[in-house]
Amino acid sequence: DYDGALVQHKKALEIRDTVLGKNHPNTAGSYNNIAIALNEKGDYDGALVQHKKALEIRESVLGKNHPDTAASYNNIAMVLATKGDYDGA
Repeated sequence: DYDGALVQHKKALEIRDTVLGKNHPNTAGSYNNIAIALNEKGDYDGALVQHKKALEIRESVLGKNHPDTAASYNNIAMVLATKGDYDGA
């Protein structure tokens, strides 16, 4: 039930955003979780938006060479490949 998962992931994001702030690695994790659910639903454009938000936070907080930042790049590439954008991936 991806719609149900999205509701729960968005609640988690709201809490993390309020308690931890917009630029916290766990907040980035919530964006990533939303992106995964959107990807599974077939909303690839929506997934890309969320993955890019996670990437932006991870780059600014953790740095460009952190494993979580690398995971965000990988997640974006996977969605692009699923969309058939192999050059972008």
